[in-house]
Amino acid sequence: MTTSSTKGLYQWTRKLHLYTGLFISPFLLVYAVSTIYLNHSMRPKPVDEAQGTVPIQLSEGIEGQDLVNSVLDQLGLSGEIAGRGQVRNNQTVIRIARPGTVKVVTVNLQNQEASIMERSTGLLGAINYLHFNPGLHRVPNWGITKFWGWLADTMVYITLFLTVTGVYLWMVMKAERKTGLIMLGGGVASFVSIILAILYI
Repeated sequence: MTTSSTKGLYQWTRKLHLYTGLFISPFLLVYAVSTIYLNHSMRPKPVDEAQGTVPIQLSEGIEGQDLVNSVLDQLGLSGEIAGRGQVRNNQTVIRIARPGTVKVVTVNLQNQEASIMERSTGLLGAINYLHFNPGLHRVPNWGITKFWGWLADTMVYITLFLTVTGVYLWMVMKAERKTGLIMLGGGVASFVSIILAILYI
């Protein structure tokens, strides 16, 4: 490869490394904040709670997904749904989660009414929700969660790209090779030491 070609590849890689790094910085910030929060066993406290009862109309003998769909349609609710419409003692419970809010709907089939308890966890709760819903392995049923799963996967691939291009840029910059080698060696040594300590201590 000629000197001009090498210089062109370096310039192109440097710009792409810089701009993709800036692009994913908000996503990395979300995971960084939520990881610190979770690592210290802190849970977002509800900042607001509300509860109410709403009359609904349900067909006799309805259950399962048909019951869940009917209740959500009548209440106009959407989100990540937990609850399969199993009826016990004439009741079923449906949980609807969205970033920052959780609604628990207790359906009384006999009285034809739904009791809704809404809990708001604010910004930190929203960030934690996004952290716990990173991919499609959770089998999401809400379109927004599915989209976030694909987006999170994309951020992982971009992070891998930044790692590879970062190593390439370091190798090209002769003035930084010695310092970079020391930092890289220190990072590898620290990583290996921590893994060995976890496995054998």
